[in-house]
Amino acid sequence: MWSPLTGKKSEPRRVQTEFLTAYYEYPASAFSGTVVETEEKRSYVRRQIEVPLSFPPALVLENLEELKKEVAEIEKNDRKKARDMKLRYTNRIDFYVPKDIPAGEKRPFILISPILGGNMVVDRFAAYYAGRGYIAAIVHRKKPYLSETPGDLSGIEDYMRTSVLRLRQAIDWAVQQPEVDPERIGAFGISYGAILHTVLAAVEPRVKYHILAMPAGGIAEIIMEVPEKPIQKLVRQTREEFGWSDEKIYSELKAHIQTDPLYFAPFADRNRVEVYVALFDQVVGAGNTWELWRELGRPSLKILPFGHYGGVLVFPFLQTQSYLSFKKHLNSK
Repeated sequence: MWSPLTGKKSEPRRVQTEFLTAYYEYPASAFSGTVVETEEKRSYVRRQIEVPLSFPPALVLENLEELKKEVAEIEKNDRKKARDMKLRYTNRIDFYVPKDIPAGEKRPFILISPILGGNMVVDRFAAYYAGRGYIAAIVHRKKPYLSETPGDLSGIEDYMRTSVLRLRQAIDWAVQQPEVDPERIGAFGISYGAILHTVLAAVEPRVKYHILAMPAGGIAEIIMEVPEKPIQKLVRQTREEFGWSDEKIYSELKAHIQTDPLYFAPFADRNRVEVYVALFDQVVGAGNTWELWRELGRPSLKILPFGHYGGVLVFPFLQTQSYLSFKKHLNSK
């Protein structure tokens, strides 16, 4: 792993098995959901579901009831802001169900995580899978942050850890649905979504096959290097508000971040993982993707002759190839 500030290569940190099994656990819950939005298409129905998040003790929100009241007041005038704030304690899931499922039949289920900026792009994948008979779900996330406390960057780790908890709890909710086959679960993550899904591949045995599109490891390095404007803005704000140098920000990120794919990759089953590398990726960095692929044990690999944003050129390829892979590995009909 190459440091952008020291110019030196360091070995990935290894995690202990007991940490692996305990860090992403949470109190059991019924995970009952509320339908807040419904959209009907020709071949499928999309329902947006909200499910209360279950937090481990270290992440339990203080003054939760006061926060809920504040969100209710804000929602009267600013629905968008209220919806984002609500994600602090809510799991929001877009659930795509094909219309042609006979009563009593169960279908494969694909869990989907979007890019850092939101659910752009992946709604196309969910619709594509649902149009071919799969059930799909997009898991929403709160906007990213490095810190919510002055002088403390532990917020970025809390954000990433909670993002993994969202995915596991979305599965908890999904397997209760009558159409979902709990023995045929796949997961598709792209960009930041693929970063999270690399960790998920190590800690969530219910997922039978993972497709990681343009993932990467070395999160502290990526944050300091990435040309993405939202991330650059977060680093700039930290620099200005805390009065820290880039070296200080980098060292604090390294100290706090535990949810890094490089740490968890050795624990993932390489036979259940497929990686897509964008050859000219300058966002997460193609080199960072290659390094993660090696740490994963060199699983199945597909190369995209594009940059990170291949746009309309790469979407049809990713849709088709991912669908065929899921069809093969989930034994769908």
